[in-house]
Amino acid sequence: MGKKSSSIFVVLVVLFFSPKTQLLAQHVGPFSLTVGDFDGDGRQDLAVATLAVNTASILLGYGDGTFQAATNFLAGDLPSAVTVGDFNGDGIPDLAVANHRSDNVSILLGNGDGTFQEALNFEAGSLPISIAVGDFNGDGIPDLAVANHGSDNVSILLGNGDGTFQGALNFEAGSLPISIAVGDFNGDGIPDLAVANNESGDVSILLGNGDGTFQAALNFSIGIRPQSIVLGDFDGDGLQDLAVANAISNDVSVMLGNGDGTFRAAQSFKAGDYPIAITIGDFNGDGIPDLAVANNVSSDVSILLGNGDGTFQEALSFEAGTFPISITVGDFNGDGIPDLAVGNSFPLRVHSLLGNGDGTFQALE
Repeated sequence: MGKKSSSIFVVLVVLFFSPKTQLLAQHVGPFSLTVGDFDGDGRQDLAVATLAVNTASILLGYGDGTFQAATNFLAGDLPSAVTVGDFNGDGIPDLAVANHRSDNVSILLGNGDGTFQEALNFEAGSLPISIAVGDFNGDGIPDLAVANHGSDNVSILLGNGDGTFQGALNFEAGSLPISIAVGDFNGDGIPDLAVANNESGDVSILLGNGDGTFQAALNFSIGIRPQSIVLGDFDGDGLQDLAVANAISNDVSVMLGNGDGTFRAAQSFKAGDYPIAITIGDFNGDGIPDLAVANNVSSDVSILLGNGDGTFQEALSFEAGTFPISITVGDFNGDGIPDLAVGNSFPLRVHSLLGNGDGTFQALE
């Protein structure tokens, strides 16, 4: 490992292996990416949670895989995650941003032209780091689930339908929860939660009761220092499975669901050096879910093509800018083939990888 790689590794050790009082100040990159059409032109845009400037940044797409310069909208202190929902029911995409140091969530209501209103802030737990949308009480209004890195729990913020949220309900997870996803793991039609826990090296499954509350967590062991979690049906049985990027074991753990809220023992598949973010798509057009993993220290993306039985082929690697820290899937050039957007730490930028449709990618900055 060269001098440059060594220095970023030290930063990440401080970031993710430190006590709960440690903040994300050492890492200033585009920590989270999500896709939406924020100006109503039918082209996919990007929203970025940017730690360096305490903003949600909007990159409007040209439709050819490139993006306009970022427009920044103030969020809270050290925004670490961003997601999209329609929180006031006007049909226009809004943003929810988890703010790591201010212990809250910023709601930025969209105007439909690529701009957003001034943030409304709602308290979460300690050091929120990941956020997801779901309807947890069955009223048809989007709610929020927030993984709190400092308080080892999940905050549920039930939506009022006008862009505001009720006070947080808190439910215990594992040690240092770092990534959260919403799914239905026991087939009852009620949203459940999966939380990757960085320090305890496991995934907490919180089964929903349908009224905004959740049962006590069931925990399943995975790899070393999990960072990011994604859901998919990897073996084609109609049940939701989990895939988790593990930073220190340099692999992806895949846990196949049993359909009752439990999971089989994790299978491991090698990625690059320090995998830190994961997403899902069908990158070779065979109808089988594949995985894309951003590897921070090796500065590349690993593509793991699915075999359809829960296993994956040996990783294909593609350069993805310097020190990638976040990744998302979209069709940024309108050809019907999934592309990737990767957030790089040093320098701060978003790196585009356009899909060829066969599992390979071409870089477009």
